Amino acid sequence: PISKKHKVLIYHHSLNSLNIKKERKHFKTIIINTVWETTRIPKRWIGKINQADAVCVPSRQNKQALLNSGIRIPIFIVPHGVNARMYTPRMKLKTSRTFTFISVFGFQHRKNPEALLKAYWEEFSAADNVRLIIKTNGYAPYENDRWVRNRILAYKDRLNINKRATAPIQLITQHLNSRSLKSIYSRGNAFVLPTRGEGVGLPFLESMASGVPIIATGWGGHMDFLTSKNSFLVPYKLRPPVTGMNRKSSISRQFRHLFAEKGQLWAEPDIGSLRKQMRRAYENPGLCKLKGQQARHDALHLSWNRAGLYFKKAIESTIRFKK
Repeated sequence: PISKKHKVLIYHHSLNSLNIKKERKHFKTIIINTVWETTRIPKRWIGKINQADAVCVPSRQNKQALLNSGIRIPIFIVPHGVNARMYTPRMKLKTSRTFTFISVFGFQHRKNPEALLKAYWEEFSAADNVRLIIKTNGYAPYENDRWVRNRILAYKDRLNINKRATAPIQLITQHLNSRSLKSIYSRGNAFVLPTRGEGVGLPFLESMASGVPIIATGWGGHMDFLTSKNSFLVPYKLRPPVTGMNRKSSISRQFRHLFAEKGQLWAEPDIGSLRKQMRRAYENPGLCKLKGQQARHDALHLSWNRAGLYFKKAIESTIRFKK
């Protein structure tokens, strides 16, 4: 049993505001719970984390990023979860005959909206019975619906793509309640996001819970639960984030203060392969259904209760070590 005097701090906030020396006056054990999306964490985090007693991250990719950065304290993987039973599997719903791609993400460079749009516009035309529903959001008041639409239209103009010939896109930028968001997932035949890096990838988990297969970059925290049986995986090359940020094709918020440090790498998915996987999904709705059923089955095992048990074990192990 733990002594009542043995106080434990589990720190979930930004590491920029953590003062370990100050917290040591009040807590015997300090455990950091964090997440990251490139191959190395920010340099300013390293000293702070190494002063703690343990650190929890949600994926193998995250653990490797901490090891790459010189973290010496115990690292525990505490996976995130999804309440899969709260989602309605797509196969139980009456759905549109139009093949529907869905994508849910914040409008930032890491999520790679330009690759998604370019692949869709170049691969599909108005002759294809297909649509893409994008649920996205900005990060500042000026990054509103009009701003996002203008960025997308300007990018389309730069690509010199015939506007009349392209397949339709439905853009949703307003805040949605959980019920409305779940209904978007249930409309999809496939979820597509050519992300450059994820600590977890919660929309992937939510899509799986909805019985919708994933088309995604084959690198990141989501690879702890995405497989060739529930997904269409896109090959990639690891590149410095600034490489893509400096291109004219970059259309969304970059967060350079987080991701532009020397030594950091993330994935640049192959757009040709992304196009092929999207076409493969479109031409094989039966395969999408099978992968979606597998995704739903897998999601039922990725509960928050499971996450809680991992967290409990990490805390108990750290306290035992401190005794």
